[in-house]
Amino acid sequence: MINQDIKSILNLHNIKATWQRIEIYKVLNSSNQCLSADEILNMLKNKNFKINLATVYRNLELFVQNGIAVKSTINRKHFFEIKKSSHHHYFVCIKCHEKAEIVDCKINLIEEELNKMNFKILDHNLEVYGICDKCCGREE
Repeated sequence: MINQDIKSILNLHNIKATWQRIEIYKVLNSSNQCLSADEILNMLKNKNFKINLATVYRNLELFVQNGIAVKSTINRKHFFEIKKSSHHHYFVCIKCHEKAEIVDCKINLIEEELNKMNFKILDHNLEVYGICDKCCGREE
């Protein structure tokens, strides 16, 4: 994605397109999984950008508030990703902390049951903890 496209996305959400916001957006958009502020900071520093954690975190929160990104809490730590049309849930390995996306969420089945009881779901968060194949010693 080129900078002009990112500037347009930010401007569409009434966010000034600073170089920090553009670079944070690029990192989020290029990742296929949710990232912590620390992970984003390290990726930016590896690209020789001079930026601090407070700036990264402040801009991530701005993205969330304006509907560009979503924040998930996994194992009491915040992770961010570009907002897509569908929501995401993750399996988290308790040993190596690797995250894997749970592709088929069945929340709609639960929502149907709750609707019968006149209960409307506003939001949900699903975290599944366990041990991945690699940590179980079944690495292929």
